[in-house]
Amino acid sequence: MQKILNIGVLAHVDAGKTTLTEQILYRSGIIERAGSVDQGNTTTDSLEIERRRGITIKSAAVSFTLGDLKVNLIDTPGHADFISEVEHSLSVLDGVILVISAVEGVQAQTRVLMQTLKEQGIPTLLFMNKIDRMGANYNRVRTMLRNLLDEHICEMSRVDNEGSTSVHVDMADPHNSGWLEIMALLNDELLQDYAHDVPVSSERLKEELRKQTRQGKAYPLFAGSAAKGVGMEPLLAALNDFFPVNDPSELNHEPLSGLVFKVIKQPSGERNVYFRLFAGKVQARDEISVTSQDGQTTMLKVKQLHALQHGKSAPAGHIDAGDIGILIGSELRVGDVIGAVSDKMKIVHFQKPPIQVHVSTKQPEDEHKLHNALSDLTVEDPFLQYVQDTNTKENIIHVFGKVQQEILVETLQRYGIEAVFSAPRVICIEKPCGVGEAVEYIGECPFYATVGLRVEPGEPGSGLQYRLDVELGSLPLSFQKAIKDTVIGVLQEGLYAWSVTDIIVTLTHTGYASPVSTAKDFRSLTPLVLMEALNQAGTEVYEPMNDIQFILPESSLSKVLSRLAALEGTYQEPEFRNNVVHLHGTIPVRTSDELKSEVHSLTSGEGMLSVRPGGYVKVQTTIPENKRRQVNPLNRGEYMLHLNKIL
Repeated sequence: MQKILNIGVLAHVDAGKTTLTEQILYRSGIIERAGSVDQGNTTTDSLEIERRRGITIKSAAVSFTLGDLKVNLIDTPGHADFISEVEHSLSVLDGVILVISAVEGVQAQTRVLMQTLKEQGIPTLLFMNKIDRMGANYNRVRTMLRNLLDEHICEMSRVDNEGSTSVHVDMADPHNSGWLEIMALLNDELLQDYAHDVPVSSERLKEELRKQTRQGKAYPLFAGSAAKGVGMEPLLAALNDFFPVNDPSELNHEPLSGLVFKVIKQPSGERNVYFRLFAGKVQARDEISVTSQDGQTTMLKVKQLHALQHGKSAPAGHIDAGDIGILIGSELRVGDVIGAVSDKMKIVHFQKPPIQVHVSTKQPEDEHKLHNALSDLTVEDPFLQYVQDTNTKENIIHVFGKVQQEILVETLQRYGIEAVFSAPRVICIEKPCGVGEAVEYIGECPFYATVGLRVEPGEPGSGLQYRLDVELGSLPLSFQKAIKDTVIGVLQEGLYAWSVTDIIVTLTHTGYASPVSTAKDFRSLTPLVLMEALNQAGTEVYEPMNDIQFILPESSLSKVLSRLAALEGTYQEPEFRNNVVHLHGTIPVRTSDELKSEVHSLTSGEGMLSVRPGGYVKVQTTIPENKRRQVNPLNRGEYMLHLNKIL
């Protein structure tokens, strides 16, 4: 039975990530010749937009074999706007190849990616690409890697004549490359031997490097040219050595555990659901349990099953533990858990993009087509969040940045839709700051219903929790559902018209009059009760932030700190290392673009800024209010007129 390995290729835009993927597929016999990003004929960039722009947008999965090892390779986006898709892809990987350009060296997104890899403890090989390009400087970039990414980097390559077509790459000698000094920092026995000049064999050093790499503590550095195929053999040979492989003969007998990480909707309308199986075995016609992101568990009958085989998707009777499978026609979504959660699995919690835009069409008759297209795209990409306002019928999407929006415009053109986008707006959230209760009784209100609700703060990141403090059978299920669904809808606009989160809503009172009560009574009464309870509790507004990491010359520090303060950012004590300043801080999303645009002028072209989502912080100054899209139930008279269709 073949052993299995799942790897990813990551990089800053234009470092050569997709070119490296093409070279790997060529070397492993999957394609007859390596495609070129410049020529737009790459294997994994399947979208026409990807080919034209030369950037990867959607993670693509393809498999190949190296000897008796099956490797599933996931080619992921490199642009900062797609960092969430990158982070989600990492949840199903055993290891990563991080590509760095030998010309440009460490770039802003390289640092963001490396930080994420280190936080998740994912084994990582570094590949210094473009070693043949004019301007390539192996020693300079190696020093950058150690100064800016991690000091525990062991050179695997010796490079001669870099920056020219006659570049030559050989395997490095462990002793001459200083492996012992690097790995002794993480191994007390090696440190003792090093301190007492005890000879250490090359084999012992290689074995220790394998161990530390698999633990995500050390990082082998390879060099080469993906476009020319230089340095590829040592890199491919290292996959089996430095990454932890999966043995299905052992894992197949464990309880079923898998994770959906990708959904593709085919032009025919059929959905292909990609999942990584961590343990257990899935066979066609099996009935398996599936737990969705909201905690609901259902049973799924496996009808059509495909596997990744030799660069293609092919029908399969089963999927072994450790492998990637494809469920054909399934309604599962990204983030759904197959079987049970295991300790091998990294559960991804989707961050809500902080920027909102309204989307419409130039041709009014295309509105329905737009709604269907956005609904399809949201299924494929849960990081692109789309809702249609029930009252105004406005199409609202949330994005992470400008490039993501530009890609969306071009994607909609594939559907034959000319889309128009409003100016982007930063979205805040509300959280309750106290406890509030309200109740309205049948006979004392205009509805044949009794509803009582209590609201209170939930744990950070918990979202909305809906609980019952009444017996489930005290109310018909259709009425229970009407209350819960209405609670979810009403909390889209809190006291300041922002979405309310991290809140616990408990149903405390119920009552109805049979047979006159209807679900409409409960849908009409619930907003009045809920908003009164929320008004008693009070809410605080939080705005989205970005975490930033600055690397800059000391001469620019005062200018950067002054500008950061003016943009309402914060910063920690600056660190002075290797003749540069490392500055960590936060900045509101609403002022982030200004800072990004000024990095060059603030640092005389010598600074580097890394930006990643940084959660939310409470607004301390003037509280921003959102434009309310639905009638506020706190204005009881206006709300009742609205219900009666007078307004």
